[in-house]
Amino acid sequence: MTQAIATADEHAVQTGVVLIPLNKLKKSPKNARKTPHAKAEIEALAASIHAKGMLQNLVVEPELDDGGGRTSFYLVQIGEGRRLAQVLRVKRKQIQDSEPIRCVIDTANDPLEISLDENVTRSPMSVMDEVEAFASLVDGGMNAGDIARRFGCTVRLVEQRLALARLSPKIRAAYRKGDINLDVARAFAINDDHAAQERVFRQFAKPITHAASVRNALTAGRIPAHDRLARFVGAEAYEAAGGVLVRDLFEPDIVFFDNGDLLQRLASEKTDAMRACLAEEGWGWVEVQLGHGQVEGCAGERLHPISRKLKPAERKNVEALEARIAELDEKLQEADDDNPLWAERDEVEAKLDAVQEATRSYDKKLVPHAGAVVSVDRDGRPVITRGLIKRSDLKAITKLQQAEAKPVAEDDGVESNSDEPQTVESAGPRLTKALVERLTEARTRGLRAALAQNTHVALGLMVYVLMRQSADRAAVPGVAITSRPIGFDDDDAFEQARSAFAERAPEEEATLLASCLEQSVEQSLEALAVFMSETIDLTHGGLLREDKRLQRMGDCLAAALDLDMRRHWEAGEDFFEAAPKSLAIAALEAAPSVTSLGKEERRGMIAAFGKMKKADLARTAAQALKDTGWLPDLLVTPTREGAFAVTARGERALAESDAAAA
Repeated sequence: MTQAIATADEHAVQTGVVLIPLNKLKKSPKNARKTPHAKAEIEALAASIHAKGMLQNLVVEPELDDGGGRTSFYLVQIGEGRRLAQVLRVKRKQIQDSEPIRCVIDTANDPLEISLDENVTRSPMSVMDEVEAFASLVDGGMNAGDIARRFGCTVRLVEQRLALARLSPKIRAAYRKGDINLDVARAFAINDDHAAQERVFRQFAKPITHAASVRNALTAGRIPAHDRLARFVGAEAYEAAGGVLVRDLFEPDIVFFDNGDLLQRLASEKTDAMRACLAEEGWGWVEVQLGHGQVEGCAGERLHPISRKLKPAERKNVEALEARIAELDEKLQEADDDNPLWAERDEVEAKLDAVQEATRSYDKKLVPHAGAVVSVDRDGRPVITRGLIKRSDLKAITKLQQAEAKPVAEDDGVESNSDEPQTVESAGPRLTKALVERLTEARTRGLRAALAQNTHVALGLMVYVLMRQSADRAAVPGVAITSRPIGFDDDDAFEQARSAFAERAPEEEATLLASCLEQSVEQSLEALAVFMSETIDLTHGGLLREDKRLQRMGDCLAAALDLDMRRHWEAGEDFFEAAPKSLAIAALEAAPSVTSLGKEERRGMIAAFGKMKKADLARTAAQALKDTGWLPDLLVTPTREGAFAVTARGERALAESDAAAA
């Protein structure tokens, strides 16, 4: 008979099953189980006890004080998890801390031995028995939520057990027999069709141990959610169109699109809308590549967009978007894949791309002769490639480009009607193609020499080139990044550099590679700078659009290198003979020997220059400008952003200051 203990005297004589207040129970220090119970385990026990009461008694012994006498507390030998579950129920205000707990007082057995026996000598219940028991509860009127609450587990766990209960009886029997393991049984649950399950079961040798093979066989014809078209269309759009998603209850990351035809149709509709937008842009043709094929008949050349400077509002927007991306990146450093901030980052990045894309435009005269391709990358993102030229259109485009780039006759006063200047922009007179080539060739030599001495810029240039090729599949103008050094008349300098490196390395190929890999970072950077500079050739004629790209590339490098072309080039008589007379006169106007004259005298001198024969004028200009550091606009290094530049007025002030100080 169960009875409560109320006094210490009764504690001393009572044995058998008794009711002891919860606040009088303690964990026994002699319990063999030292590892704490998992939080989830205690929560499950608390839910089970709350639903069905405590089905097993606790085994306890009276606590002894230091003098050997009994106290009013009892030590739990078996059932510490159930005691903790009841304590949790107290915290949840489901019971009072004085709740009577059914206990068995045992003073005959060793506490260590019986607590060990409790945890060791028991057989776990078969998973399939548990599965079928859960199914019986459902048949009796319970739902998954009811079962989860009564057994202290998650609804998902119950649904997983019920999914196994829906397996074919032959598959469940095979599990009991040992022909399949639990992972394989879970794989069979991906398809509720018993006939399909049994057909796949017959296909494999027994025992079946590879769950993925079973899952693949049962999902043949379905499209995995990680497929690029599935990502492109999206699960929401697919389900909105009536599509069904098949989810693996045991592997949350495994999801299938059940209807491949519907998925293909949705993808086609989405790309058709993109095709229509591209057609409105004026492209001569637009193709959609949802497979892995390539567009046939395309030439190696492409049209490239021209980027304008950002407007103040656009720049402010770009800065705000970039700042938000940086903020999100910091928050997402250790974030899980399902963090909603990833979606926000994608959205912000798309807005940034849209702003930057709005600054790019193509030549409207050439667009009808080129085309675009819509494709989908492996991550399901749409990729639009504009400016592709088919070989059949290459002649027409070349003819149009040459017509736009037709040079203007020297000093004829005729202005071009094209939207953009046809030669490299310059404040002075237009130069002939041959002269521009000579100047840019000289600048190339200067750039190569400066780059060979600047490891930082060489490394940055290499990273930039590789980034462009990786991100845009675009070649960088003027840089032959492939290991094909471009021959120039400065080859002797590079031969000396190669010889210097060769002296530090063996001749055998394999040994040479090993030696290069063992070089210090400083030595590798020195070599990189030399050999990177050897790929540079920014020579151009100043006529075509590509020439403008080459000039801009040269300007950027020159600014980064602080290139001073006065160390590499000087205007000689031959230059002024080839240049327009107006350029020589403009250069002479800035010569110290002329600027030092009075206003009237200077005006007369300039008029005299205009009446001179070209050969005499060239000789005069070369002599007057010798050692002055005069450079044509093509060779002037632009001021770097954020750097200070001294104007002509400032230079005169400095000169006057130096003269006064002397």
